Order: sequence, then C-alpha cells, then structure tokens
Amino acid sequence: MDLEGIGALSAAGVALIGIPATVLIGRWQMKAALRTAEATSEAGLAQAEASYRAALDAVRAETHAAHMQWRRGIQREAYASFLLAAHRVVEVGERFVEDNAQELPRESIRAGKVAIDDALSALKAAQTIIELEGPDEVAAPAAGMTNAAKSMATYLGYQATFERAQGKLHRMLDDQPQPVSAAAERLMQALSHLRRLRSTAPSDSSDWDEHETQETQAAVRSCREAGNALPANVLDYEEFEALVEGHSRRPPTLSSGYFDAARQFDDEEVVLVRAAKMELHSRVS
Repeated sequence: MDLEGIGALSAAGVALIGIPATVLIGRWQMKAALRTAEATSEAGLAQAEASYRAALDAVRAETHAAHMQWRRGIQREAYASFLLAAHRVVEVGERFVEDNAQELPRESIRAGKVAIDDALSALKAAQTIIELEGPDEVAAPAAGMTNAAKSMATYLGYQATFERAQGKLHRMLDDQPQPVSAAAERLMQALSHLRRLRSTAPSDSSDWDEHETQETQAAVRSCREAGNALPANVLDYEEFEALVEGHSRRPPTLSSGYFDAARQFDDEEVVLVRAAKMELHSRVS
C-alpha cells in the first residue's frame, strides 16, 4: 500500500473515533444544561413558594386583625349596653319613688312596677352577653353590679310603696271627714311612737332585751288597731305593711342595706370600667 492509501485509512480512523467523542461531549453538555435548568426551576419554585407563604401570612394577619377589631367592637357595644342597662334600673326605680309621692291611679302603679321588671330583665340580658364575650376580669364586676342593682331596685320598690302610703295617710288628715281624719291621726301617732322606740333600741333586734321587745310588739299592735279603724281599702295590705316597716330606724332607701348595695354598685362599676378599657385598648396580637 502506498503512502496515499495509508493516509486515507488514517483519516478515516480518526473520523470514526471523533464521532463518539462528539456524541459524548454533546451528552455532557446536555446533562449540564438540564442540571442548570433544574436548579433554576427549583430556585424559582422556592421563590414562588416563599412569595406565596408571605402573601398567605399577610392575608392571615390582616384577617386576624380584622376579626379582632370586629370582636373589640362587639365587646365595646356589650360593655356600653350593660352600663346603660344597670343605670337604667336605678333611674327607673328612683323615678317610681318620686311618682309615688303623688296620688297615682292603679294603672300607673302597675306600669311603674312593670317598668322596673323590664329594666331588670334588660340588665340580665346585657350581663349574659358580657359573660359570653368576657373576659372574666369584666364579667365578674358586671355580675356584682347586677346583684347590687337588683338589691337597689328592691329597696326602691319598698320606698315607692312607703311614699305612696305616706301620701295617702297625709291626705286623709286634710281631705277627709272628721272620723276618717281622726283615725288617720291615730295611726300617724302610733307609727311615730313605733319609730321612736326603734330609733332608741339597738340596731340589731337580736340584741333587744325583753322589755324592748315587748314594748315594740305592743307598738306594732297599736298601729294595726289604728289601721283597722280606717275605711276599708284606703290602704291595701302592702301599703300598710310598708308604713309599719318604714317607720323603723330609717326608711328603705336610708337603710344600711340600701347604702351597702349602692356602694357595691359604684365600686364594681369602677372595676368594670378599668378592666373594660384594658381589654379594649390592649395590643392586638
């Protein structure tokens, strides 16, 4: 074989060897490109996931803040409604006392009692909402205020009956025939004597000695005898009993029981308002 033939065979061999090398290099380049693309894709997915989570967290935070703001609004309305309802009970009771200082028809008396009952029902409803909304730091003084308001309403109801009976008795002294006015005068004197006895005796009846007890019982009997001399139905049973009980050391709204209830009402209100402000103005987390 001459030199030209040998060169041709060598060239062909080199060409045959170069083909697999080219293919191998192409595969390496392709794998490198795929790895780069995969890494790029993973980085993009990670960034997209991070962006999604950040957006989701922002939406959740905004939703939570909106929910807490809405809940604060509900609580604020509940607290305000309760305080208004509590004071409404006292105002209605006091107005009923003032009205009964004058002569009232039966319908007005019934309406006054119904108004107190309605005010107490509204107060209980308002307190129930606070118990549900909380927190306990607000619910506890609200319960205390409710109990105090109920006690005050009871004393005010007694006072209203006492005022009504007193008014009737005084009008009998001035506007009725002599036999009626004389009977009214006798009852008034018996009641005054009963009050004098009770005002000088110990405040706790369990501390009375036998003489004080017997003397007071005799004075109560004198009041009942004088009351029986009045025309029928001038004073009903409730009104007469209010006169006897009211002519004690102090009338209902001047009693220690009423003052204790009023003091509790005021003290619990201070605690409630302070706790409500802390709850409403606390940082939303």
